[in-house]
Amino acid sequence: MKNNLKKTRNGLICFLIFLVWVPSVSAGSSNTQNCTVPAHDNVADGTSFYLNGFCNQERVNHWWAVFNMRKEDWDNGFGYEDPCNLDLPLGRTFAALYLLSYSAEDYATAPSDFSGNALRWAYPYTATNVKKLQSLCFKPGSGPDDWNAWAYGDRIELYIPYFYNLDVASRAGTLLHESRHNGGKSHNGGTGCPREASCDTDWAYQGANMYQVLYLWWFGVDGTRTTTAIKNMGLNRARAVHNSGFNTNPGFSI
Repeated sequence: MKNNLKKTRNGLICFLIFLVWVPSVSAGSSNTQNCTVPAHDNVADGTSFYLNGFCNQERVNHWWAVFNMRKEDWDNGFGYEDPCNLDLPLGRTFAALYLLSYSAEDYATAPSDFSGNALRWAYPYTATNVKKLQSLCFKPGSGPDDWNAWAYGDRIELYIPYFYNLDVASRAGTLLHESRHNGGKSHNGGTGCPREASCDTDWAYQGANMYQVLYLWWFGVDGTRTTTAIKNMGLNRARAVHNSGFNTNPGFSI
């Protein structure tokens, strides 16, 4: 792993050093972020199960192109030089993309195919609505542990908590969640839900939380090319968002 990271983000130069968290960000056009890889367990969080699935040139090339991933967004320690390394952000992202792409028995093979249930259309929906996938230590202007990811227009930024604080099923669900924002649905519930942030008013709004819960619920029940343990991770995340992400609890039993 390389220690010195340097990225350009929309004219903003971010110097990223994989050494230690320093949450403060200096003012002006040049911002500094310092971060490190936290302790993690690739077996316990389900990531290692997907290594053989995603680690081939054809699939890496596919996702790289579909999500307009750029070397300057994923190099210098984030995994561009070693995309099958499960300890680095890029490999952990590819594991989540494999789960998102292939967990339906009859998975969609075209980005325009939104037929079937959420387990089947989640990947085409994500691929259609995310035009660029990028990595950073953390959201500029925020603390290092504040956010897993953030949607900007038609692109998504992924941060260190996304890569290492979430299990592989939750990472996949987060990609769909953020793509729903890109698809035009912001959170509309203010701070009115139990987690007091990123709230949707109710299930009928069909917002990012609803998409995330629906997908992970289907994955936990009918997911294929996975394990029972990883399916349970998906169900646990679905329950957590269901119970905390809506001003009016949907009332389902997951």
